[in-house]
Amino acid sequence: MRILMVAARCHPFMGGIETHIQEVGPRLTARGYTVEVLTTDPSGEWPAEENVLGMHVRRVPAWPKARDFYIAPGIFAAIRCGSWDLIHFQGYGTFVVPIGLLALATLRRDLPFVLTFHSGGHSSPLRNAVRRTQHALLRPLISRAERLIGVSDFEADFFSARMGVPRENFIVIPNGAAMPVPGPRVAVDPNLIVSIGRLERYKGHHRVIAAMPELIRRMPRAKLHIVGAGPYEEALRALVASLELEKRVTISAIPG
Repeated sequence: MRILMVAARCHPFMGGIETHIQEVGPRLTARGYTVEVLTTDPSGEWPAEENVLGMHVRRVPAWPKARDFYIAPGIFAAIRCGSWDLIHFQGYGTFVVPIGLLALATLRRDLPFVLTFHSGGHSSPLRNAVRRTQHALLRPLISRAERLIGVSDFEADFFSARMGVPRENFIVIPNGAAMPVPGPRVAVDPNLIVSIGRLERYKGHHRVIAAMPELIRRMPRAKLHIVGAGPYEEALRALVASLELEKRVTISAIPG
């Protein structure tokens, strides 16, 4: 089977969808499937085509460079000309997936597809405010999907109700994790809390920091380590300083 995954970004960018593709794609190729990834490169710095862990990755230009809208007409052209057995759209929050869905609706109605929502928040109040309109516009484009995939029951229930799509059209496939076995020298610290995720306000790290004074009152040795990078780091560090938690809260990222 020839599978095309369509997403706004993939490796070497960091993020949930990027990691999902990087983990699931090679596992599919190991099972004998042919996997291609159609994505974008707003910077123009990455190869237009390359092989990554057995997947053929194709990148098309996207605009604007400094924002995450990812307007990429090349997605339409690539889907119009390609040959696959199934297309898997990853995420829905940029222009990439609607452009791809429009190509299928107008030119490739015989080609089956599935869509995983990978939904989440956004730091922009405007982007959050237009979500309902965005969902209404997407509804006719996703209505003929073979399956709509939620990563949780909540997500499947939410989009079924919001978009007016029957719940039986959805399937839930939770994201997994392949964790290494801890070595014998790894010590467990029962007082350490770890908050993992990109440093954006909607991820909620600031709520964990704000809870620390009360938690320390109840657990005097409690510590917090935030793992991630992003534009909200300065605000998080300012919050740590305002609560005088510099000795209790650390923030750092693990390179991709």
